[in-house]
Amino acid sequence: MSNRITAADLPADLLGVDLLIDVRAPKGRAENGEIASAVILPKSLVAEVFAGPFATVPKDARIVVFCGSINGSGPVVETLTGLGFTNVADVDGGYAAVKERGIA
Repeated sequence: MSNRITAADLPADLLGVDLLIDVRAPKGRAENGEIASAVILPKSLVAEVFAGPFATVPKDARIVVFCGSINGSGPVVETLTGLGFTNVADVDGGYAAVKERGIA
């Protein structure tokens, strides 16, 4: 079960969000643009990166994930929750909603 939020739930300045993660494919980013404050992380590498370079991220860090579709971010939230993270959510509407919210 994923914790879904709307883009309106995100502060435009991302105050209180420890990690904003973009799990879209390179093609989606190339076609639609990127959010500069987001960490680009391929879905397939999430577990590996959080076991390696991001191993020091606190388990209670506020992590918000977005993709181009719900099928992309939902499984990532489940992966992170399975790794013990307790404050993970994905954004309903994905990248388009985050961009529309004015987050850069």
